[in-house]
Amino acid sequence: MNKIMIVDDMPIFLEYLRGCIDWNSYGFEICCEAHDGKEALEKMDEFLPDVVLTDITMPYLNGLELSEKIMQNYPDTSIILITGNNEFEYARKAVKIGVCDYIVKPFEKEELILSLLKLQDNIGKAVENDIEKESQTDNSEQEKFRQIIYSAGSVANEEIYSELNDSGKYPLLAVCSVNQNARNFRMELEQIMNWEKMFVRMLQGRIEIDGTYRLFNDYENNIVIIFSFKTEEARAAYKGYEFVDLSQIIKNQLELDMLTCFGVPENGYEGIHDFYEKILVTMAEKTTESVIDMRIPKTGKEFMVKPQISLNAIMRLNHDLETLQDDDAAKTISDIWEKMKESSLPMADINILSGAVGVLMTNIIQSGFSIEAIYGKGFSPEKELMSLKTREEMRDKIIELYRIRINYQKNKTDSKSHNIAVAAKEYIEEHYADNGLSIADISEHLLVNQTYLRRMFKAEMDMTLQEYMTQYRMHKAKKMILETDEKLAEIAENVGYSDVSYFSNCFKKFYGVSPRSMQNKLL
Repeated sequence: MNKIMIVDDMPIFLEYLRGCIDWNSYGFEICCEAHDGKEALEKMDEFLPDVVLTDITMPYLNGLELSEKIMQNYPDTSIILITGNNEFEYARKAVKIGVCDYIVKPFEKEELILSLLKLQDNIGKAVENDIEKESQTDNSEQEKFRQIIYSAGSVANEEIYSELNDSGKYPLLAVCSVNQNARNFRMELEQIMNWEKMFVRMLQGRIEIDGTYRLFNDYENNIVIIFSFKTEEARAAYKGYEFVDLSQIIKNQLELDMLTCFGVPENGYEGIHDFYEKILVTMAEKTTESVIDMRIPKTGKEFMVKPQISLNAIMRLNHDLETLQDDDAAKTISDIWEKMKESSLPMADINILSGAVGVLMTNIIQSGFSIEAIYGKGFSPEKELMSLKTREEMRDKIIELYRIRINYQKNKTDSKSHNIAVAAKEYIEEHYADNGLSIADISEHLLVNQTYLRRMFKAEMDMTLQEYMTQYRMHKAKKMILETDEKLAEIAENVGYSDVSYFSNCFKKFYGVSPRSMQNKLL
């Protein structure tokens, strides 16, 4: 858990901060509170927070002065300033001198959550925190609802339709797609997928309807929500404002675009399969909107249905990847391309490409592999495919990418969770003295993605990677203190800390006593 200190001279705002978020569910805990900058500084040594969330205007020592002192003495502590509109310029100056972020009152709680999760590796830690809550039941429940969007008319679907109908007789289907926008192409797919997990949680905290809803991811990692309203009036009154608000917050905070499209299936729950396909076609249209309500007719034109990869093909490709059937994947892709030839629409290639590649890339991340480990450093599916000139070249390249991914896993039969966890442990023990050692380094060395690595290590070792790294370094440091005459600065450097004061803070946090005190007891 990341420890947070909240600082504000107004008790009512401290109370608001305390209760506005389910802190633990995002991997945070409030370790202490302070009513001014002077009190906050006095509590730093005692509580050693990872994050300080502070107002700017306070008596004795204001937020800017507090931030400057924290940055001098506790360089690894992250600071977020809370500011009013009239203090906006002060906040911008603070960011320039090293404050991590600022948020302006009044703010949505999601703005605060995203600001916190952007710090250091907090999004990774939050996802890691989710690992403990994940279960096989959750996965099977997701798979159950995927069946009704990808296939129609099965006996199993009839049972799901009945279950949904018992919740509310008036369905509405929504799909959210999250992508990088034109200003930001730096974020990797794995990072986007981690953020999407947080967006799911935020949506769960925002959606309030007269009825129930089911929320899950499809095979391309879009977020899908099946609403079950109790009355037709409640469904008709629903406007999707929570999607509008969250989309704007995500765009401002992360430079990611979230497009949401929703509407009413024409044949109730049994029409979800067909309507889901219609939503995907609509979302493929270029639009500047963040939310599309398909119940509202578009003025002046009908939607042009553009060919795209069929839902049956998506399901089949995902199954081929799961069962490592490269020949069947090649046949599926060839069949898709034959149908594509029938279209003269200019966007047909792009829609089909994005569908086939989306299934592949999502499957790689969810299976725990690193995209760069499979295809090489700097690999970009967009650049790889858009440089090709003919449809046949595109088809062959997609088949090749599927074969490479499937054969990679066939050759990695020894990559079981225990072996990965042990290898990660050994890598930490060999490189703990490197002050730049990160989970990304371990992930790259083991050729697995960070999310999978965190999950496997936590499951096998019953602690997080970061906890083990800190524990190993602290044990080594204690041994040096007890058995050598080295100076603290040398010990700190030998166990991977470039700043001796930060090392001392970490040591005290771990053992409850400072390294200097432990040294003095030996004299």
